[in-house]
Amino acid sequence: MKINIQAWMAILMVLSLMLLTGCSTTVPIKAKFPDVPNELSVKCPPLQKLVSEPKISDITKTVAANYNTYYECALKHDAWIEWYQTQKNIFESVK
Repeated sequence: MKINIQAWMAILMVLSLMLLTGCSTTVPIKAKFPDVPNELSVKCPPLQKLVSEPKISDITKTVAANYNTYYECALKHDAWIEWYQTQKNIFESVK
């Protein structure tokens, strides 16, 4: 049985096409959003309360401590928002 050159070429083309299409399969990659840094996931401490009959000095100390606590928490909150927006932009640009 004799096969001519055109038949060999056709067989070779079909085999080449089968090999090339077999390599073109893609594996789906599921991107995972990054975890929050531990420093940003800590809850803010509760504000101090005054005692039943406070002195003016106690009021001043409590107000100063609460301002300090509030502004620390505000900085953490602002850092959280900045981190989240940055990570979200990076995550969406990779998709």
